[in-house]
Amino acid sequence: MKSLSFVHLADLHLGYTQYNLPERREDFSRVFVEAVDRTLELKPDFAILAGDIFDSPRPSNQTLATAVRELRRLREAGVKVFATDGSHDMEPNVMTGTVLTPLHNAGLICYLPRLEGSAFRGEDYYIYGLPGSRSLMEADGKFPSYLKDKPPKPEPSAFNILVFHGALDDPRYSPPYFKPDIRVDHLPSGFQYYAGGHIHEPKRLEFKGGLLAYPGCLETTDYSEAAVEKGFYHVRVEAPDAVPRVERISVEKARRFIVEERDYSGMTPKAVFQESSNLLASLDSEGAVVVFLLKGQLPPGYRKSEVDVHGIRSSAPKALHTMVLNQMTEAELAEEDVFRLKEARELKTLAYRYLFEYFRHRYPGGVDVKMAKIALELLDPLIQGEEGKVKTLLEEAVEGFPAKDEGSKP
Repeated sequence: MKSLSFVHLADLHLGYTQYNLPERREDFSRVFVEAVDRTLELKPDFAILAGDIFDSPRPSNQTLATAVRELRRLREAGVKVFATDGSHDMEPNVMTGTVLTPLHNAGLICYLPRLEGSAFRGEDYYIYGLPGSRSLMEADGKFPSYLKDKPPKPEPSAFNILVFHGALDDPRYSPPYFKPDIRVDHLPSGFQYYAGGHIHEPKRLEFKGGLLAYPGCLETTDYSEAAVEKGFYHVRVEAPDAVPRVERISVEKARRFIVEERDYSGMTPKAVFQESSNLLASLDSEGAVVVFLLKGQLPPGYRKSEVDVHGIRSSAPKALHTMVLNQMTEAELAEEDVFRLKEARELKTLAYRYLFEYFRHRYPGGVDVKMAKIALELLDPLIQGEEGKVKTLLEEAVEGFPAKDEGSKP
C-alpha cells in the first residue's frame, strides 16, 4: 500500500450555548473553523469525526449552517469525512432520526452506520463504524446483534480503522470519573487504529494489538477540562503493519478559562468574602471565563448560605463569565454547643435592642442603627482581648460618620 494520512477529531459539541451565553456557542463554532483550516493545511486523505459532532440532535439553523459550510470546504478540497454519532447527536427516536442522516444524504459526510456493512473500503484502508450508545445497558442490547448483522471485515493488506464513541468499561482505558457506556468486548480485534470519542482529554493506549486513541475536545465543555490542551490528531501511515505516527494538532482560539480554588477553613463568612473578593479581583481578565471554588470548613455556628457568593462574583467585572462555587462545609455542633449558640444569638439580639434604644434617645438623627451595630461588633473582640481588631473597628466607625460643624454642640 502507499502511505496515507488522516485527521481524527471528536466531541466538537457544535451549538453548545454554555452558561446560556451566545458567545460560548460562537466559541465552539470558531474552534471548529480553526480545525478545518488546519486540516486543509495538512492535506490528509480523509477525516474522522468520532461522535458528539453536535451538542444536540436538533441543532439550531445557525449551528447547522456553520457545520454545512465547513464540511463543504472539506469536500471541495477532496477530504472525505467519515463520522459516527455520539450520545449527544444520536437519534432521539427512530421516527425523527439523527441530524447526521441529512448531512450524509447531502454528501457532506459518510455516516458509517448508514453504509452497507457499516464500513467503507478505500484503496489502502478499511473503516468500520459503530453507532452511538448512551449506557452499558443500551450497548448490551444493541451491539451484539449489530455486530452479527454487520460483521466487521478488516483486511490484512489495508490499514484498518474502527470508529466508535464511548468510555470503555475498563479503568485501564477510561478515567474513573467517566461512566462507561460501551464494553471492551464490543470492539472487535483486527484493527490497527481505534478512533474513539467521548473522553475529552487526549489519550493513546495499546489496545487489542492496535492503538486506541481519543483526541479530546476542541473547546472546554466543563471547567474541569480547562487545563486540557485542546486539539485533534493527525495520523500518518506508511504500511499496514507499521506503527502509525500520531501528531497532536493544537487549536489556539479556544476561550481562556481561569480556575482557582482556595481553602478558607476556620474563617467566618465575612472574612471569606473579603479574602476571596480581593483574590478574584486579581484574577479578573478581559473576556475570560473565571471559575472560583471556595473550599474548607466554616467555624462552628456558621452556615454556607451566609457567604455572599453574589458579592464575591461581582469582583470580576471584566470576565465574560464568573462562576463562584461555594463548596465549603459546615461544622457539626454537639447538642450543648447548639444550645450555647442559640443562647448567644438571643443575647446578641437583646443587646442590639438595648443599644439601639440607648443611641436612639441619646443621638437622634438617624445614626442610631449604625452605632448599635458598631457597638455590637465590638463586644466579641473586647471580650477576647483583640486590641488590634477593636482599634480597626473604631477607626472604621469614625471614618463612617460625617464630621461635626465647628459651631455644633459637643
